[in-house]
Amino acid sequence: MSTDDAELNNPGDPQIENGEEGIEKLNSKSDFKTSTLQLLAQLLGGNAEDENVDEGEQFVRPESDFEDGLDFYQISFDEVDDRISAFQEDEFVKDALEKGMDLRQYARQVESEMYEMQHEHENDYARNVQSFIDLHGQFEASDEILGNMEDMLNVFQTDLGNISREIKSLQERSTDINIKLKNRKLVEGRLGNILDNLVVAPHVIKKITESDVDDVWLQYLLELNKKMQFVKANQSKPIRALQDIGPELEKLRLKAISTIRDFFVSKIITLRIPNTNIQILQQSVFLKYKALYHFVTGRHHEAAAEIRQTYINTMRWYFYNHFDRYHKGLVKLQSVIADKTDLIGAEENVKKGGLFGSGKFSINKTNVFALGNRIETLRAHDAGVILVHIAEDEGVKYPFEQLFRSFNLTLIDNASSEYLFISEFFANNQANNEASKLIFQHIFTLTEDVGLTFTKSYIEQSYDAVGILLCIRINTQLMMELQRRRVPTMDNYLNATNMLLWPRYQHIMDMHVDSIKKMANTKSILSAVKDIHPHYVTRRYAEFATSILILNDGYDDSNVTGSLQRLRNEFEGLLARMSNELPDTIKRIAFLINNYDVIVSVMQESPNRAVSAELEHVEQILSLQKSAFVEEQLKPFFGDIIDCVNSVEQNKIKPMEFSSTQLEKISTHFTQTWRQSLNAINTSIIQYFSNFKNGTTILHATLGQVIVYYTKFIDLLEKRYTDRKQGAGTANGSLGIAGWKVQPVGVQTVMVAVKSFRSTF
Repeated sequence: MSTDDAELNNPGDPQIENGEEGIEKLNSKSDFKTSTLQLLAQLLGGNAEDENVDEGEQFVRPESDFEDGLDFYQISFDEVDDRISAFQEDEFVKDALEKGMDLRQYARQVESEMYEMQHEHENDYARNVQSFIDLHGQFEASDEILGNMEDMLNVFQTDLGNISREIKSLQERSTDINIKLKNRKLVEGRLGNILDNLVVAPHVIKKITESDVDDVWLQYLLELNKKMQFVKANQSKPIRALQDIGPELEKLRLKAISTIRDFFVSKIITLRIPNTNIQILQQSVFLKYKALYHFVTGRHHEAAAEIRQTYINTMRWYFYNHFDRYHKGLVKLQSVIADKTDLIGAEENVKKGGLFGSGKFSINKTNVFALGNRIETLRAHDAGVILVHIAEDEGVKYPFEQLFRSFNLTLIDNASSEYLFISEFFANNQANNEASKLIFQHIFTLTEDVGLTFTKSYIEQSYDAVGILLCIRINTQLMMELQRRRVPTMDNYLNATNMLLWPRYQHIMDMHVDSIKKMANTKSILSAVKDIHPHYVTRRYAEFATSILILNDGYDDSNVTGSLQRLRNEFEGLLARMSNELPDTIKRIAFLINNYDVIVSVMQESPNRAVSAELEHVEQILSLQKSAFVEEQLKPFFGDIIDCVNSVEQNKIKPMEFSSTQLEKISTHFTQTWRQSLNAINTSIIQYFSNFKNGTTILHATLGQVIVYYTKFIDLLEKRYTDRKQGAGTANGSLGIAGWKVQPVGVQTVMVAVKSFRSTF
């Protein structure tokens, strides 16, 4: 049996017994079987009706294909072959043929099985009729429920439509209300703004008209000012309330201005009270209520001008009075001023008070040549100012540059503070900077005159170029400080101060130069030079030049450099004139060495870039003089050796041109006298130079030069006799150096002796 037959004859198949799926499958198989029977009938030429079928079975036989009126003999065998081939491809037919089954018998079997299956299905349907009836009842109940739900949903849909229409109506009403609300708010805002800027509250009016100025009064005034600005800005608009409130605001304006004027005038008057701290008053009162002054400036120019002028007059008196008293107190603290006797070329007996030195020399008089610790006035940027009452109690005296710094530093501090206050109080924007400068000048003109008078009264009597140059440098520092503070109002004062200081400095420098010229042309002064010790003018010049160079470091002013160059030229000429007054050359040279050595010593005490350049110049001169001294010192003792060596080096004479007798005489003289000569040189140098360091240097140079000359002399001897090959005898039969009575001393022996002198100076 085939697989399909097994499936048809299996009543226990759950797919057939249960559900429509099994029934459909059986029907499909039955249709296939029927088609198979019909096909077999066509192939075999038979009729299905010839087969015997059980009478009890209800079976409707399929009509034969021959009933279509087709003639069997008209069928094409090619078509039959095609159909046979097609059916052979069928899986079921192919399986049946392979098993050798009788297709007719198999067809009848299949048909019988179909009838049985149909009968079983009918019985099964009959058994389940009640279930079908119940299911039908459930279908009808469900249909009724669905009908009711449909009615409910229709009602709900109708209600939703009504609600939607109501919501749309509410939205339209809400939109209308929002538009009305927006319009009303817009109107309220505009109207409220107008009302806020027009209506003045009674308590505001009462406060402004009846109370004194305080923080609340200031706040109400600012509110009133806004209302006035609004009325002024909208006065061209057709608002009747503006016309009504205008006169009332005018009354409040006049009352407020009167109160503000009285307030500021009373506060300004308090500045005249002694010991009043104006900076604190400016910060705590004037700047706190500066908006009041700005209100007056915009609302009543006459009242603002009155307040401003009252302040100018008061502060002008305040600063002038305080700085006038301060400068008078500083003058009392000034040390003795340098006079004409403090010039470099001034005679020393004049400084001492005449021929017998009876004049009194003040111990408080400032050294006008040496800078010393006076430079600290320039370097101490954080140093405080001089308090007159404390200095008077302590009896302290100060050089003028300290008084100058204290006065002007105090002045620019007060001026800076005042200018910043004026700029903030009287002019609150950049456009009014010129007005601020004008107010400042009105206040400080008299005070600046006090400062200029203070400086002028000193420099007219001063011959202290160092002090004046210090003041110039201090003035430059003050200018830089004002630039850092961005206070331009004191520039004219500081420039005027410079115009006082520079000409006086140049004049004093000219006087120093002239004093040296005068000394160089005064025979009594020149003839007074009797010894080789440093002249007093030299130390003055050294200290003075060093001081000026230090103060010019970093500035490189051509005026300072030029005047100092002229001074140096005159001084060097003076030293040359003085040295010529001495009787012999060696003393002249020693005099110059001692004087230039003083200059070097002084300048070496102040290492500085500008000083180093000048020091190099002086050291070159000193080195030349030392070399000249060495030569002069050696001439009396070793002149013949020096002349001999120099003649050969200068190509004046050749070594072979010296006679043996001449060379022997020179050598013998040196060998017999060199020790005594070294002792004499040592003693002589000690007498010429009292400065240990300087004397030691010159002694070393002198002894070293002795060795140099003697070494060259020995080389000359060796060359002279070697060239003539006379080491064993000369051409005339005389012996060479070996034949001399006194053999030359060895260079090493001289060097050992020289070393013994180096430690005895």
